[in-house]
Amino acid sequence: MAATPTTLSPQPKPLLIFAAPSAYGHTAHLLPHAAHLTSRGYEVYFLGGPQFASAIARTGATFVETPNTWPPEALSDSANVPPGQTPFLWEQRRLFVDSAPLAARSLAALLEDVRARHPRREVVIIEEMLFMGTWPFVLGAPLPRGYDRFPRVISFSSFPIWVSSRDTAPFGAGLPPDSSAEGRERNVRLYEALEAEQSSLMDHANAIYVSLGATEKIATHRNGDGMVPSMLDVWAGRPAVTVYPCSPSLEYHRSDLPPNTRFIGGAPRPDLGPSTVLPGWWGELLANKSAEGPEKKKVVFVTQGTVVSNFDNLVKPVLEGLADREDVLVVAVLGARGATLGDFDTPRNARVQDYLLYHAVLPFADVFISNGGYGGFMQAVMYGVPMVLAGTTQDKAEVSMRGEWAGIAVNLRTDTPTREAVRAGVDWVLGDTRFKTRAREIRRENEELNSLGRLEEIIAEVAE
Repeated sequence: MAATPTTLSPQPKPLLIFAAPSAYGHTAHLLPHAAHLTSRGYEVYFLGGPQFASAIARTGATFVETPNTWPPEALSDSANVPPGQTPFLWEQRRLFVDSAPLAARSLAALLEDVRARHPRREVVIIEEMLFMGTWPFVLGAPLPRGYDRFPRVISFSSFPIWVSSRDTAPFGAGLPPDSSAEGRERNVRLYEALEAEQSSLMDHANAIYVSLGATEKIATHRNGDGMVPSMLDVWAGRPAVTVYPCSPSLEYHRSDLPPNTRFIGGAPRPDLGPSTVLPGWWGELLANKSAEGPEKKKVVFVTQGTVVSNFDNLVKPVLEGLADREDVLVVAVLGARGATLGDFDTPRNARVQDYLLYHAVLPFADVFISNGGYGGFMQAVMYGVPMVLAGTTQDKAEVSMRGEWAGIAVNLRTDTPTREAVRAGVDWVLGDTRFKTRAREIRRENEELNSLGRLEEIIAEVAE
């Protein structure tokens, strides 16, 4: 008699651990993915800051609190960089490398708890790149209890690609790419100028990681192009996969891009939701959307994000620069509940709100003005809204240059534009249809990548 075929039980889905530093811009990118994966039957734990507990719980993930790895004193230090130090490299030291001990302890505790609950389940970690908790273990520190190997790591970037390349200047310079012979020579010189600081940063990182038990040190030898590798190269290049929530058209072409790089596209546009509290002037936006002819105004949406609170930098110049434009309705969102413009006289053609989700306003906007925060940038991309960008600090010069390079933004190249510069930028975007056409093209490109489904596919790949 023939043997009865054995039916193999399907392998259970890997258990997922999301980890993000306690900061909005580095948590928000992960939330739609956590929600999608729980809806697909994955068990998800989310290590995050206590202020995001309810938002994380709404995704269906199990919230696990992590202490704030970026304490206020570290943030204030980054605003007072010692003489002779490059601000972005100083931030890498003070905010990122120095957060590793606390982040690693939080992650290890969660990993051990998960292993005690699920002795045989495979675990995959999706770490927002600046969480920093995996690095001691990746470099050989003793494994958390219950593991014979460290889980595979998917690094999720909440900012543009920052790896070194012969085709681009160092990240933070805000320069366009240049792969010509002269451009590559320029690039190498710029990397060489940072060599001493990079070596010092790597020595500091090695000391931190070794103190946590790491047995491998980060190598600091030059590559074939004569460039010194950076900490950014390590953080982006070592994980199994590093994902970027954008499309290729929003990034410079690099002939030496790390092979673990994946573009997954921007997160889909969310529903506004019935619980969203809308301002009293909301009806004006709705009426304007259906208006025709001279009655229909162009909507300019301006915000400085959730960190920069000096509204003299951008919000007020926009309001003042467009104050006499009867064909424009300006919507300014201040980014913090209770925030005000003080004794500033709001122009008749402007509406100011302390706090409002960007995706509430963007469907109505003809132009988005910001200081170049990556989260707001990608939301505008997903609504096909062209931009005017004014930012030079942190990653903002890089975001602004990518918007210019991709043909979807005017880059003002300053944190404090004049009202005349803002007005000229808005006029350029509204008067040149190429900005809107290109913004729509890139929106479609991002949509077609299917961000949520693509990350799920990558999880399945690394879990095999």
